[in-house]
Amino acid sequence: MADSIPGAGKLNNGMIKKEINSFRRINLHLHTNVSDGILSPAELVKEAKAKGLELISITDHDSADAYKMLPPTLTPLNILPGMEISSMHKGHDVHILAYGCDFDNQALIEMTEMYLVGRRERAQKMLKLLAQMGLEISLQEVIAVAGSRELIVRPHIAQVMIKKGFVQNKNEAFDKYIGNFKPAFVPKPELKVESVIKLIHDAGGFALIAHPGKLTNAAFIYDIIDMGIDGLEVWHPDHYPTEVENFITIAQKNGLLMTAGSDYHGDSERNSLLDYVQVSEEILDSINALWQEYKWRLNTRSS
Repeated sequence: MADSIPGAGKLNNGMIKKEINSFRRINLHLHTNVSDGILSPAELVKEAKAKGLELISITDHDSADAYKMLPPTLTPLNILPGMEISSMHKGHDVHILAYGCDFDNQALIEMTEMYLVGRRERAQKMLKLLAQMGLEISLQEVIAVAGSRELIVRPHIAQVMIKKGFVQNKNEAFDKYIGNFKPAFVPKPELKVESVIKLIHDAGGFALIAHPGKLTNAAFIYDIIDMGIDGLEVWHPDHYPTEVENFITIAQKNGLLMTAGSDYHGDSERNSLLDYVQVSEEILDSINALWQEYKWRLNTRSS
């Protein structure tokens, strides 16, 4: 774990600090149409403010472009800069949440550009495989639903499959055709987990495992802790209550930060909401500590 990360609930001076006006209405895992969400960044912020959220993070896949499109006035909403970065461990997908990074960091920019190009090339290969099965889809049809950056993810292909009547819903598209190791699946280019963690740390950010309950192998969490991860997304809508408690225990034993988010995308097939997530005091304390540490680093970075 990075030396500058002070464990859950601790700040850079090593003291536990309980803010009088700590955030309680939080959601640190939200997607916009820059990646595979439905709402634009401005629309998402508007909805978050209407819901009374106090602290959010937009965590689009492998892109921070949403932050260039935010409305000029965010008050009273606070935003912790974020991104959900794809990575690989032992041949399996691992998603890493990057919080508080300097998104002008050159290495981080190069990574996002690599993923942008790689996803496009992957999509072309997947469309070719679908065509061999009689499911003709053009790249332009997919780009049309892929958002401003044309960052193509599999749900975009699924959307076109639904529109053309090839499948009834996204679940069917993934289960029959484009899910992991299905007939039209092509792996996307991904860096190793340890490389992504280093990139995040070098950009001044915090690296956390996204939805650890979805790891292919539960033991991977300990491998990744040894690589220097800073925390866990302990609460996620796909986590059972027993999993949440287990992840809290793991985080506390290893001095890790804890976060929570609904993984909001906006489509009806996902069990996620654009609203605050109701979590325990210990998780809220850690999130508030993360925010305070981010603000301290930001001030140090700009001074």
